[in-house]
Amino acid sequence: MTDFQPSIEFEKDIYLPGEEVTGRAWLSTNKNLKAKSVEITFTGKSVSSWKGGKAVPAKPNQKAKEIYVEMKHEVWTPDDEENTFPSGDYEWKFSFELPKNCPPSFEGKSGFIRYSVLLHIDVPNGKAKNIERAVTVSPIIDLNNITGAGEPIKMNVDTTAYFCQCMPCLPARGNVVYTLSSPKLGYVPGEAVTVSGQINNGTSKPIRIIQAKLNRRITYREELQGKAKNKKRNAQNADGFKSKIENQVLETKIERCNIPPNTNSDFAFAFVIPPVIASIRNSKFITVDYFVSIWGDTGVCNRTEPASLNILVGNVPLASGTASLPPQKFVDGNAAQCWNAYLKPEFTYQIPYYGI
Repeated sequence: MTDFQPSIEFEKDIYLPGEEVTGRAWLSTNKNLKAKSVEITFTGKSVSSWKGGKAVPAKPNQKAKEIYVEMKHEVWTPDDEENTFPSGDYEWKFSFELPKNCPPSFEGKSGFIRYSVLLHIDVPNGKAKNIERAVTVSPIIDLNNITGAGEPIKMNVDTTAYFCQCMPCLPARGNVVYTLSSPKLGYVPGEAVTVSGQINNGTSKPIRIIQAKLNRRITYREELQGKAKNKKRNAQNADGFKSKIENQVLETKIERCNIPPNTNSDFAFAFVIPPVIASIRNSKFITVDYFVSIWGDTGVCNRTEPASLNILVGNVPLASGTASLPPQKFVDGNAAQCWNAYLKPEFTYQIPYYGI
């Protein structure tokens, strides 16, 4: 089958949920060959996969897979019993409808959400010929349609400051209480998110540094239902899932201060949302969340947890008056490409991919 030159082309590079993915597949051969059939398959799926225990340190194992759409069309069959595929040029147009609520394309270190078209040529008594190309699906997260997206958010977090991080057996030295608020829950890339509030220093040491971070948390999940070896659940998988967390710091800001013991002080930080993928909450095994964390440093060997305020990142701003998407930024191009192998020892980003 070395004379085959198959290709796949989409009518455009980016599609939205509910749209039809259209394009064409074609191939050329300069002599008669053998083939039992030619099929075109459109698939949308998420896969989570990460390394196992120490017994298999370098090879990832697929943990979970969710299929959003899968459609197959047989576009060619032979006219004779010899399975003759005559020489010439062939073209097949295709059209596949995306589900209205499907999650967007996403590439992570321990999984992906991917939509692709596969051209499969079934070769009798030989290795099948396949070519696959992925298409980028952009989300439609209209903040105007999400309850509470435009409402102010506020929370109080009480954290314990331990005397020494390296010696947790020592007694705690007080509490740090945070009050965090933001004018609204929902933002879009390019908008500034402001988080303000107050720190109440209930420890015996002064707070001299306040650190604020804009974070992204990607959660990859493995479903444990039906796996006998996981019948004994712990706190991590009490809900029937086992998770792997990937935390990414998008921006960090530091403010020097002096908050004596048993006093409080106000703070305010602002971050501009970079061109990232919107929050993903409609995938069973991969979720993407954003939050701003605030942390007061109470000194050497400090051991306290930061206080976090979740925000929602969409791509249609509040009170925009239109459902059209703002300009999107894609890294190194504007159309995703499939990997040659289904799983590799290390997940690497497709170029381009949606996000940063």
